[in-house]
Amino acid sequence: MKKQKIGALVLALSMISSVALAGCKKSDESTTASSSGGDTTTSATSASESESESESATDASFEQVEVNKPEVPDGVPSILEDIGSDDVTYEPRGEVQLTVEDADKANGKVLHCAGRTDNWNGVNFPCDNLAGNTINIQTAVKSESGDVTISLQFDMLGSPSYNNLFHVTGCADGFVEGKGSTPIPETATNVYVYVESGDTKDIYIDYMYITVEGEYFDPSKAQEVELADFSSYESLKELYKDDFEIGCCVPAQMIESDVEEPRQLLAAQFSSFTCENEMKPENILDSATTLADPAKYDEAPALDFSRCEGILNFAKENGIKMRGHTLVWHSQTPDWFFYENYDVNGNLASRDLMIKRLENYIKGVFEYIGTNYPGMFYAFDVANECIDDHNNLRESNWTKTIGDDFLEYAFKFARQYAPEGVKLFYNDYNEYVEGKQNKIIEVLKPIAEAGNLDGMGLQSHISSPISMDKYIGALKKYADELKVVIHVTELDVNAVKSSSNPDYDQGVYYLNLFKALLDAKAEGYAIESVTIWGLTDAGSWRSSDTPVLFRGDLSKKPAFDGVVLAKKGGELEKPADYVEPPKDDDPFDDNYENGEIAGSPRAGAKLEVVTDDAKEGEKCLSVSGMTETWDGYVVDLTRYLGKKVKFSFYVKSTAATTAFSADISDLWPHIIEIDTSSGEWVLVEGEMDLTTSNWVLPSGEVEVPADLDSLRLYWETFDCTDDFYLDGVHFEVVG
Repeated sequence: MKKQKIGALVLALSMISSVALAGCKKSDESTTASSSGGDTTTSATSASESESESESATDASFEQVEVNKPEVPDGVPSILEDIGSDDVTYEPRGEVQLTVEDADKANGKVLHCAGRTDNWNGVNFPCDNLAGNTINIQTAVKSESGDVTISLQFDMLGSPSYNNLFHVTGCADGFVEGKGSTPIPETATNVYVYVESGDTKDIYIDYMYITVEGEYFDPSKAQEVELADFSSYESLKELYKDDFEIGCCVPAQMIESDVEEPRQLLAAQFSSFTCENEMKPENILDSATTLADPAKYDEAPALDFSRCEGILNFAKENGIKMRGHTLVWHSQTPDWFFYENYDVNGNLASRDLMIKRLENYIKGVFEYIGTNYPGMFYAFDVANECIDDHNNLRESNWTKTIGDDFLEYAFKFARQYAPEGVKLFYNDYNEYVEGKQNKIIEVLKPIAEAGNLDGMGLQSHISSPISMDKYIGALKKYADELKVVIHVTELDVNAVKSSSNPDYDQGVYYLNLFKALLDAKAEGYAIESVTIWGLTDAGSWRSSDTPVLFRGDLSKKPAFDGVVLAKKGGELEKPADYVEPPKDDDPFDDNYENGEIAGSPRAGAKLEVVTDDAKEGEKCLSVSGMTETWDGYVVDLTRYLGKKVKFSFYVKSTAATTAFSADISDLWPHIIEIDTSSGEWVLVEGEMDLTTSNWVLPSGEVEVPADLDSLRLYWETFDCTDDFYLDGVHFEVVG
């Protein structure tokens, strides 16, 4: 196999951790896939208290943020973009008009991003010469939307990666500063830090500073690594050909890349493809044509399939089937689609007009695939993620224009226009959480009873290892109550970083999951397709969690072997460096004296073992770099579920209060709150009774889900983002 520069950092995949664009939640069992997919950390520092609250984001001048420009050593590349300077280091991203305008500060300038037709349109800051380095980003932005996202994009072996670095919130009435940092793989290409937002409102940028943290690495010196020879791998599509389709999501860049090997691996392993982003609404709705003549396209927006054609043609040439994803979604759908005359500065379109637009849009998509790729599509996600994280029908532009029955219209039109043989699916994440599952079933039942629903898509972005009983139980409930077939549509399983054997444990989980799917299939449940969401960890939207079957060099992981063994039989072989995990009743000690950290950062926090003023021994843990109040330090103590546990630790911070909390979605109860205002070490001791679903904590009783699968505990300075220190962390079972 030829050598390709992929770099040691890619193999290690020490990327930023990532949450979904679905919102800045404290935590979730799973997250939502998106084009910018990735965990989101946020930073919002008030720009100026003197700014007028009535100042509009469409004004041409603003009071700017006072900021000290970073100092950069000679010879180290950086971006120090004070807007209006002679050295321009930015370029338009998508359809956008960039103009430099005067600001209130003497001789100051701001960059105005106008005419954005899609959410991802904005400004690119090219960073190819910063690959292989950790970069620090500092910027100040303003937008009427009140929420601007700073993100990172790069390509690896033809696979694009998009990571949200931080949101800048509260910026509707004035410039707000945001900060963040991230490593970039050594041999990443087409590297950009870019500015976008969740809608198409104008964005203003005061400055953008991107600098290298630590010693500069020259990406031209990246180590060359030979791509793995995968010719001897078992073929998953051959192994499972009598059970279900084995699929993979595919980005257009992988098909267009000069690197042939990833395409060869795709064709050898998978019988089904899903376009990663290229068939989502923002990539099919043709903004340029539609907005150029809104009267002509008033009831039927123009469509453009050029972004997905490369993938579809490759699939056709290789005899690979397609899943369509997705027609109706609250995200990655351009705002203009929902407005009168397609003018986002006007009024939302009427219900009748939007019903007509919805019908013609769905009709156009199905006519295209029926005409150009007859018989190739076997399923299509009609609607995606329409239930929110509070188990309600998600408020969106669809509900604002059509109303709560928009789903019924979407499936009605899909049934009317779908080519023969294309099954119609609803798709969602956290689909195995009981409350959300019940709401999904409630919403879908009338659609199923009308004969317009064929299947339920279980995204299966698995962050913490849920039990097979819970997962398969949810699968069966959908099948039984809705009378539909099942597709696993976006499967990836995070490696548990706190595990003694993360790759092996991940492989065992994949093995057990596929065995459970085969068992359910043998019981008569119609599981027709399982799609892995990404070919390699390097190209995954959750790359830092190394969640899929192949590494960046195309070598197979224990996860791949687990999928093979689920079908062929046998147990996953333990690696030579296997470490016996602690027994359920073994004490947990985190004293940092050997330089090791048992837990992991929560969201944007940075962890470092330091020798500054340790309480016990010579070392302690520093937790810093928080950009949100819930960032911090988390440990996995799942083995203590159902037990009585005694704990003790030392904590120090300048924050008034530090909290020790439980990471349970929608609850996040504080186990105990500690007064750390003295800035000195504080000893904390207590007990937790976790023997029932009514936990007895030092803070009081908390009712938790009876089917809780994991126990993740964390420390946070919940009312600020001050640094804190930990030492002598100890847990033990007492009953």
